Amino acid sequence: MEQTELTMRIDKALEQYRGRDLVSAAEVTDLLLDLRLMLLSSDDKVAEPAVG
Repeated sequence: MEQTELTMRIDKALEQYRGRDLVSAAEVTDLLLDLRLMLLSSDDKVAEPAVG
């Protein structure tokens, strides 16, 4: 996972939330879980040994 993917996901969420007075806890939780999964999947890719 590259930093650009995480940045793009955060930027997308910020665009969705811009101008709103309230953001539901469910929406914030979804975003945080998405980011967590993205980070975990990138850790798994790094941890895999190179084949060859």
